[in-house]
Amino acid sequence: MACEVKTFGNILDFRKVQEYFGLGHDDNWLNGVNYAMSPTGEAIALALGEKLAFLTTCWNSRGNENSYALSWCGELEDGNQIVTSLMCMPMLRGTEIEWTCMAIGLASGMVIFYTDSGVKLFSQCCQEESVLGIKLLSPPRHTEADALLYIIYSNCMCFINGEDILPMLASCRHNMERSVYSSSDVVPFQKFKFKLQRESILNDAVICTNQRSPTYDYIVQQSISNGYFARVQATPVRSTQVLAAGAEPYLGFFEAEEGYKTVSLGEVAKDVIGMAYKNLLGGLFRRTPATTPETPEQLPLPSKEAPMRTRCRLYDGKRDGLTLVLAPGGKLAAVTDNLDRVMLVDTQQAIILRVWKGYRDAQCAFVPIKERSVRGIKTHRRKALFLVIYVPRLGCLDIWALQNGPKVAAFNVCKSGQLIYNNHSPLGAAGVQMRRSPNLNYCLFLDPSDSSLKEVHIPFHYALSETNSQTSRDIHSLRRLRNQLRSLSQSGEDRQEQISAIAKLAGELETLEVRQQCLEMLLKSKRLHPELFQSIVNAFDQASAQDEANQEFLQQIANYKRLTDLYLTLSLAQKHYVDSIAPPVELLELSDADLVTINQLVILLENNSEQPAIREVSFQLQDAHKVEEFVDFLSIFNIDTPNCVTLLATKSDKYGSVSNDLFGNFFTQIQCMDQFKQWVTAACIPSKDLLKLVIFYWLDKPFKYSDCDEVVEEMSRIACTVRAICELAGDEINDYAYNAISPWWQQVRELLLESKQFSGLLVAIVCKMVATHLWRNRRDGSCDDSATEDDERWETISHDEAQWGLLTGKLEDVSVLGAILGQPRICREPVGPELPYEQPDCSLKNILNSGKGIVSELTAKWLINSRLHPSLIVEITPPGNETDDEPEAKSKKQKKSAQQEREQAQELEEETEEDANPEETAVEHSEPLEPVLERLALLRAHFPFSLESGVLLSLMAWQHMVHWSKQLAQLEHMRAAIRCLQQYRTPDLALKHGTCCLIWNATLKYPLQATAKLMQKVGRLPVDKMCQQDLDMSAALVPEFLELCLEFLEHFTSSMEHDKRELNFEQSLSEGQQPLQFLALQQHHALPQLLQLHTQLCTVLHFIAQFQLRLQRPLTTLFDALGNKALLSDINKELSYALPAPDLVLQDQRTQFLCNVVTATMDVIREDLEQLYILDHVYYMAKVCALADSWQLDKLPILRRQVVELYAFGYDAEAQLLLHDISEDEELGRQLLEIAGRRLNLYADGSQSAFLKIASVGHQLLAYLDNLKESSTEEHSLAISASKPEEINVVQLDKLITHVYKCLSKRGSKHLITVAQMYNAVRLLQT
Repeated sequence: MACEVKTFGNILDFRKVQEYFGLGHDDNWLNGVNYAMSPTGEAIALALGEKLAFLTTCWNSRGNENSYALSWCGELEDGNQIVTSLMCMPMLRGTEIEWTCMAIGLASGMVIFYTDSGVKLFSQCCQEESVLGIKLLSPPRHTEADALLYIIYSNCMCFINGEDILPMLASCRHNMERSVYSSSDVVPFQKFKFKLQRESILNDAVICTNQRSPTYDYIVQQSISNGYFARVQATPVRSTQVLAAGAEPYLGFFEAEEGYKTVSLGEVAKDVIGMAYKNLLGGLFRRTPATTPETPEQLPLPSKEAPMRTRCRLYDGKRDGLTLVLAPGGKLAAVTDNLDRVMLVDTQQAIILRVWKGYRDAQCAFVPIKERSVRGIKTHRRKALFLVIYVPRLGCLDIWALQNGPKVAAFNVCKSGQLIYNNHSPLGAAGVQMRRSPNLNYCLFLDPSDSSLKEVHIPFHYALSETNSQTSRDIHSLRRLRNQLRSLSQSGEDRQEQISAIAKLAGELETLEVRQQCLEMLLKSKRLHPELFQSIVNAFDQASAQDEANQEFLQQIANYKRLTDLYLTLSLAQKHYVDSIAPPVELLELSDADLVTINQLVILLENNSEQPAIREVSFQLQDAHKVEEFVDFLSIFNIDTPNCVTLLATKSDKYGSVSNDLFGNFFTQIQCMDQFKQWVTAACIPSKDLLKLVIFYWLDKPFKYSDCDEVVEEMSRIACTVRAICELAGDEINDYAYNAISPWWQQVRELLLESKQFSGLLVAIVCKMVATHLWRNRRDGSCDDSATEDDERWETISHDEAQWGLLTGKLEDVSVLGAILGQPRICREPVGPELPYEQPDCSLKNILNSGKGIVSELTAKWLINSRLHPSLIVEITPPGNETDDEPEAKSKKQKKSAQQEREQAQELEEETEEDANPEETAVEHSEPLEPVLERLALLRAHFPFSLESGVLLSLMAWQHMVHWSKQLAQLEHMRAAIRCLQQYRTPDLALKHGTCCLIWNATLKYPLQATAKLMQKVGRLPVDKMCQQDLDMSAALVPEFLELCLEFLEHFTSSMEHDKRELNFEQSLSEGQQPLQFLALQQHHALPQLLQLHTQLCTVLHFIAQFQLRLQRPLTTLFDALGNKALLSDINKELSYALPAPDLVLQDQRTQFLCNVVTATMDVIREDLEQLYILDHVYYMAKVCALADSWQLDKLPILRRQVVELYAFGYDAEAQLLLHDISEDEELGRQLLEIAGRRLNLYADGSQSAFLKIASVGHQLLAYLDNLKESSTEEHSLAISASKPEEINVVQLDKLITHVYKCLSKRGSKHLITVAQMYNAVRLLQT
C-alpha cells in the first residue's frame, strides 16, 4: 500500500462561485480568496471583499464521494466592510453534527457569525483593528476541559470560552427559526496584549495549550522569568501558551496567565476620592447619598486587557514569519517565512527542530496516522505524524515523516490549488463532544482544475525505520514483486522462470499485513494469470505452514487454492474437449403442451431475421488466460468461511459471465460428469451455490435454435447437469416436511423469476421434471419411472409440483410476451410518427412487481413503434370476464386459449413456410395477414383483459401526448393521439373520458393557456420569435395546433355520456403501481359548461390565427370576467359561481367578430377556368354557425354578411342559393344596393356612352353613385373584388337589382327611387 491522493468530493458550483466573485478570467483566483472548510467535511466557506459564498454537501448518486453545491451566496450588510478571515465550526448535538457556524472576521475588527444557510446570528467587535485570524483550540479527548475560541489582531488576542459562545449561538439560531430577532447580547471575552517593540510586526499566532504546566516546568519558567530568588506559588498558575510569528521577533513565545490584571494607583485613588466626596455632601445637607435608579441587568462586559508574559523570542533581521500551523496535540508547529524555509518548532521546549529549504510560498499541514489493525491480531495502535508541504510554484505536494524522517512521497498537483488544514474538533458540550467525535479531515487539497477536493492517504508503515522494520523490508519486497509482475511476459520459455521467481519473492514476505496487501494487489492487477496466482498462493501456504500465521489468513489461502485449482482443471478439460464430438444424450419426454409452447418460441424468435444476430459468447481457452475472467471468478466467492467457498450475493451481476467462462463448452459436451463431481467436491463449493451458477449459465445463454429438436436436446443436457448436482447434494434435497415446499427448489424458482432470457422457461420445465422424478422416487422408495393412471395423478401431485406448474405457466406467458415485444416490427402500411423504442425488461419478476398495467403499457409502446393504424387494434367482441367463483368456466377458457395458441403457432408455421416459398404463397393467398396483428392476437390469447382495445388506445394516446408535451412543435404526435381517440367503442367511452381528463390536465391545458395569453397580449397571431419563446413552436404551426385542440375538445365532449366501466386483470399480475386505465376511471367528470367555454375560446383563437385577424384583447372583448376566471379553473371541478348570460354589448361584439370571420373566409374560395372550390368556405361557415349557436346569437346578421360578401366577390350564383335561407330585410337590401352601385360605377368608368345612358335616367341615381365614389375609403364601406369594367356582367347586375328591390319594397324604403332608376339604367345598358 502506497501513499495516494484520492478524490474526497466534487464541487458542483465551483465555476459559478468563481463567476460570482468576478474572477472568471483568472486561473489563480484562489490566491486572493479567503477560504475555510469544516473539519468534518460538510461545509465550505469562500469570501472575497464583501461577498460570501457557502457550499454544503448534497446527495450524490455516483457513490461515496461528497458533492458540494452552492447553498447561499450574498454580501455583507455593510458594503464597505472587507472579509479578512474565515472559520467553520461544526456544532454538535449529542454525537451528530447538527449545523455549521461560519465565523467571519472583518477589516474593522468585527466578527460576524452566520449559519451555513446564510442567516446572520450576531456580531461583536473585540478590537478596532483588522482581524488576522479566527481559530479554535479544541480540548484533548476524554477531558472535561472547555474549548477556546481566539481572535488574532496585530497587537493583541481575544479569548472567548466555548461555554460562553455556545449558548449564544444556539439561542440566536433558535430565535431565527422562530423569526424572533433580538441579538443585542455581548459574549464576554478576555483580551491579552502582546509586548511588542515599535518595529515589530505580527503576521500569525496560535495557542499551543491552555493546560496547567507540570510543577517542575513551572518552577523553571518562573526562575528564568523573574530570577533565582523569585517567590513561586505552591500551585502552578493556569496559563495559555501562545506562539507568534512575524518580524522582529521572527518567533515569539508568550504566556497569558488567567486572573493576571494590572490596576494603576491613579485609578484606585480616583475611586476612593469620589466615594468620600459623595458621603461628605450627604452629611452636610442631611441627605442620603444619591442612589442610582435601578436599571435592568446590564450585559456582561469584557475583562480589562492584560499583557502577556514573554517567555522567549527569536530574532532574525532578514527573516519574517508568515504563517503558523499547529500540529494536533499542540507540541509541534510548522512556520513558513519569506526566505523559502519551512521550520519545525517544538512549542514546549521553544526549540527549532528542523529546517527545510527551497519551499517558496509554501502551505503546510499535519496529518496524524494510526496503525491499522490486522484482522485477528492484536496491535498496539501506534501513532505517527507526517508533514505535508504544498509548493504552488512547482505544483508539488511533498510528504515528510516527523520528526527526523525522510521524504516518503511526492505528488504533482495543480499549481493554482490550495491546501486546507483543520486541527480543531466540532464545538459542543465539554467532555461530550470528543468521546464519539466524527472523523476529522485534517488535510485536504482544493483542486480548481477539476473542481474537486482531494485527500492524502498515508500508510502507517512509512513512519517506520527502513533499517530495523520488518514491515519496511516486506514493503520493499512487495515493490520488487510489483515490478516483476509488470515485466511478466505473456508467452515464451522464460515465462515459467519468471513465475517461479515471483512466487519465491512472495514466499519471502514475513509480515501478515504485507501478505494481505500482496493478495489485494494481485486481485486488482491486470496481469493476474491463473498459473501465477496458483504459484503465489502455494508459496504463501508453505510459508504460513512454517510460521505461526493467523488462522483466518490460512483459511483464505486454502480457499483461494481450491478455487484456482478448480478453474485450471475446468479450463484444461474444456481445452481437451473443444474439438471433440458431443456424445448422444438421452432425450427428455416432454408433454404436448410444452412442445407447443417451445415451438411457438422457436418460430417467433426465428422470424426476427431483420434484427442483428445476438452475439453468443463461447469459452475458448488460449495459452494466455483472460485476466478479467479469472479475477471476476475469484471476486464472486466468499473465502472467509473455513473449508467452504460460498457465493457472494452482492456479486450476482457477474454470475452469468463467470459461469459462462467457467463451464463454457464443458456442459455442451457432457463427457466427464463423474470427474466434474470430484472436482467441485474438492473445491468445497456447496451444491446449492453450484446449482445457482449452473442455472445462471443456462439463463444467460441466448435462445438461438433452428427447430424444436435442438431445444429438446439442449434441455436434455440441462437435465443431466441438474441430476448430477442433485446427486452431490444428497439428502439435502429431500430435507423438508411432507407436502411442504422444498427449500432447495424454492431457491431455483426464485432465480427463474428474474430470468430475462427465454431459456428460463426451458430450465423451469427441466427442473420441474427432475424435481417430480426425485419426489416420486422418495415417495415410492424406488426408481421406477412408470406412469400412473390419470385418475390417480391428481392425488400424486405435491405442493412443490403445484408451485412448478404455476411458475411454468407464468413463464410461458412472459416468454411469449418477451419474444414478441423484443422484436420491434413496422407494419406494412405505417401510419403516424415514430417514437423511440427500448427493449423492455420482460423478466417474470419485473412483470409481476410492476403492477397490473405493465403488460398493457409495454404492448402499447410496441404497437406505437409498429405504426399500426389504431382502427386495426379494435377487437370485434370483448373478452369474457374471469372470476374466481367459476372454476369450470375458467378451465374451459384455459383449454380454449391453449387451443387458440396452437392455432396461432400453426399459423406462424404456415407463415414461415410461405416466406420460404413465395411463389406458392402468391398463388394461394392474394392478401397475406398483417404480422403485427397476428402477434397481437397471440398476445391476447395469453393476456385477454390487459390487451383490450380501449386500454391499448388509452395508453397509445397518452404516450403520444406525453412525447408531444416535451416537443410541442411535433404536432404529428398530437394528431396520432387524436387518431387513437377516434377509435373507441361505445362500452369504452368511460375510459375515453378519463383519458381525455388526464391528457388535458397533464399536457394540453398549459400550452393552450399560454397561447391564449400571448394572443390576448398581441391581439393577433404573434410573430415567429414570440411564438418560439413562449410556445416552443413557430407561428405557422399555431393554427394547426389550435385546430387539433378543437378536435380533441370535440372528442372530450362526445365522451360525456357513458356507462360505468369496470376493469379486469389477469390473476397472475400482482398489485403495484396504479395503471393508467385505473387512474382514468377515477377521474371526475368534466363540467359541460367548462368544456363548452374552452371550445368557444379555442374556436376564437383558431379563427384569429387562421385568418390573421386583428382584435384587441380578444379574451376580455368576447368573454366576460367570470368566463375568463372560469377558463383558469380545473375542467372537472365544480364552479363556486354561476356563469351569467351575455349582455347586449357582448352579443354585439361577438356578432361583429363572427361577421369579420365570414369576411375572412372568402379568401379560401378558389376558382379556375372550369370549377369553383368553395368547400373550405362551407367548412369554416359551419364552424362559425356552431360558435354562434354556442353563444346563442342571432345568425341572421352572420348569414346576411355571407350573402353580401359572396356578391362582393362576384359569386352571384352561390349567393342566390343562400338568399332562400334568410329573410329579405331592408339592411340586406341596402348592402346589396351598395354593391350594385359600385358595380355600375365601375362599368360606367369603362365607357362614356354607358355613363351617358346612366345619367339620362335621373339625377338621384347620379348623386347616389357619386356618394359611393366618395365613401369608398371609409371604414364600413363595402368593396367589390372586380377591378376592371370587363369583369362586370350586366345580366347578373340586373338580377342583383331585382333582389334589392324585393328587399326594399316591403317597408317602403327611401332608396326605392334609386333602385328604380338603377333598374332602368341597367335595362338601357342591355339594349
